[in-house]
Amino acid sequence: MASSSRSRTAEVEEDVETILASGLVTPTRRGWKGTIAVDMDDVLCQTNATIVHMHNELFDTQPPLTLADFKNYLYWMNRGWGTPEETVDMVAQLYQGGLYMRAPPVPGAKEALHRLKDLGYNLVIITARSENQRAGTEDWIAEYLPDIFDEIHFTGAFQHLEPTREEKEGHVARKAVVSHHKRSKAEIIHSTSSLFLIDDSSENAYDVATSTYPHDGPIKVLLFGDYPWNAVVHGDPSFPKSAVEGMTYHEKVKNGLLEEYESIRKKKLEKKWLPPGVERAGDWEKVLGWVERFDSDKQRSQAEVKGGDAEGI
Repeated sequence: MASSSRSRTAEVEEDVETILASGLVTPTRRGWKGTIAVDMDDVLCQTNATIVHMHNELFDTQPPLTLADFKNYLYWMNRGWGTPEETVDMVAQLYQGGLYMRAPPVPGAKEALHRLKDLGYNLVIITARSENQRAGTEDWIAEYLPDIFDEIHFTGAFQHLEPTREEKEGHVARKAVVSHHKRSKAEIIHSTSSLFLIDDSSENAYDVATSTYPHDGPIKVLLFGDYPWNAVVHGDPSFPKSAVEGMTYHEKVKNGLLEEYESIRKKKLEKKWLPPGVERAGDWEKVLGWVERFDSDKQRSQAEVKGGDAEGI
């Protein structure tokens, strides 16, 4: 077991840099039950709802933008944005307008996270944010969810959308892990030996569920939130993705394909397909209920194994 742990650590250190928060070190826990990975945006903080408000303030979209317009996690696929290049500039203005600290916590997140810690679980954040966003991320966690997380992993998936900000220290996590190259969440789930991921992205859910990394247990992802951007999970082999679904919003409008897109989306919504290894959890109350059942089943299974061993003595 020790050699396996050293091997995994060496593998991680080859690709990432470990940054210790001020005065804190990675703890050694006895009796801990494992690690749960948690996404940041729209799982811990209400990022897209805040973006809707700021977007309408800054860009005066008509009719005003609503959360229902966010049908895809890529903003340029939705109404109210522009080309990918134009969207980059718009997102930069949102960050410069204080998006980091203006996003309130998702209801129930703090209470549920403390309950998960009380149950004996390590908690790590795996976010698509990059090192450029680390300071703002830590500031937000220090204010709203301090002293809860053991690690924060930044994958840098959307680094091209982020302005550089001055870094500040805070009591946010035992350590932050910043990738020197883009890493998938599936890779980090494996490297942290996380039991499962709580994430609002249907794309991340599919990628993690279909990854080839070995994983204990049938469930890899709790797909969080009843959001329009995760209502459809693409990848159903009986319902392949069409060309129109890969077009930006403006391309659909230009080619008169919005109605066709909505028709396809409606059919997929009705089917409610999920890949094996993914379950939905609409809010933190449902997440907590699921984990408590998971915890109870795990303890019962372990007790049965011990009972069987005792009978064989």
